[in-house]
Amino acid sequence: MHLARAPSRSTFERGGNVELIDHLWRDLDRFARAGARPVEILTDPGAWVAFTYRLGRAVRRLPRLLRVPAVCAHKPLELLIGTLARVALPPSAEVGGGLRVGRVGGIRVAAHAYIGRDCDLSEGVTIADSGGAPWIGDRVQIGPGAKLVGPIRVGNDAAIGPNAVVETDVPDGASVAGIPARLIAGTGSRGRLVPGRRRPPLVDAMRGMVRGLLPRPTQLLLRG
Repeated sequence: MHLARAPSRSTFERGGNVELIDHLWRDLDRFARAGARPVEILTDPGAWVAFTYRLGRAVRRLPRLLRVPAVCAHKPLELLIGTLARVALPPSAEVGGGLRVGRVGGIRVAAHAYIGRDCDLSEGVTIADSGGAPWIGDRVQIGPGAKLVGPIRVGNDAAIGPNAVVETDVPDGASVAGIPARLIAGTGSRGRLVPGRRRPPLVDAMRGMVRGLLPRPTQLLLRG
């Protein structure tokens, strides 16, 4: 059984808040590549959950003099979005870029959980602390109602079936289902996830955003 090695706690911290901006870009890019238009992204509760989480991470890394008022200002937004979307994703959890919350509602993530890049969370997912929080690798797809409990490790490219209860480690590329979760035939999340991309240079990003707001015929003319 092969499991991805857990990165250090500073993996997502390199580059300061620029790194957090990169993660938010990757979050929203995955929504767009899954077929969402800019207007749909702006009104998607899952996108707002990702934005609020990233903002919470950013303000908690400010110098102390700025951090205290910024955290106080952010807390009402965190509570509002969390209540409306019924998602508990605390800024203390570590989540890599490319997070995609497909359907909101009943999602709870432990305060010290680790979630890698390009992962999918679904409605009713619980990532719970029980003697330690789960460590989840990159490109993991977690189905509706699944529960991941305790200091387990879920390898890269794994797929967790709907309503599965996972209390033991899951190898890279594995598919699991059931209560308790057991290995089943399958290739994990490979071919089932829209992969993330690195953020392009700022000018290209701004140009792409503006172009995305234009009517489709105009976009085609600009490409020509």
